[in-house]
Amino acid sequence: MKSLVLALLLIISIGKFSAQTTEGQITYKMDFSSDNPEMAVALPMMQGSTMQLYFTKDKSAANVEMGSIMKMKSVMDTKLDKGIILIDVMGQQIANNIESISKTKVDTDKIGKPVLTSETKQILGFNCKKYTVKDPSGEGNDSVLWITTDIKTTLAGQKQFTNGLEGVPLEFSTMQQGMNVHFEATNFIKTLDHEVFSTKIPEGYKIMTEEEMKRIGA
Repeated sequence: MKSLVLALLLIISIGKFSAQTTEGQITYKMDFSSDNPEMAVALPMMQGSTMQLYFTKDKSAANVEMGSIMKMKSVMDTKLDKGIILIDVMGQQIANNIESISKTKVDTDKIGKPVLTSETKQILGFNCKKYTVKDPSGEGNDSVLWITTDIKTTLAGQKQFTNGLEGVPLEFSTMQQGMNVHFEATNFIKTLDHEVFSTKIPEGYKIMTEEEMKRIGA
């Protein structure tokens, strides 16, 4: 589950924002459900999960509070071409330096191609279009995205989420690891504290490589 939420956090937060809306913060509520009894045991601890997405033209950050289980933060600065990931879980504080966002490699063959549907709706006053993404592995991990181009992003790592789509997802649902995951934007404001974009790793965090984090399941 750590890997799933970290992937979603990175997917949404990595990017360079431009066009109509260039600065602000979006609050998302996160809902989880599962028919798998083993997965369902963790659901009470995940109640009240939220994500805060902050962005300017060249920077973005995302804070995830996953109930009482863990906290995660990512900060991406596309102008400096670097970022950080911070994870607090089970008494551990883990950090990862992303030395080059632009050189991040993504295997697009493992990402389903987004298909535009005819459905549209407004979320928080933003016009959104519905896209569906079929899991290329055939395991049924399909996704539904509601994308707005009123807030636009450049590539800068977004392939791992949208596979070439421009815009920001204001609603997202998928099945991963036997868990139904649903993100939905609930609030948008134009003001923010720019300190949230600091790429300095706080004291007390153990710095790990991406491979080391994968080995411990982070």
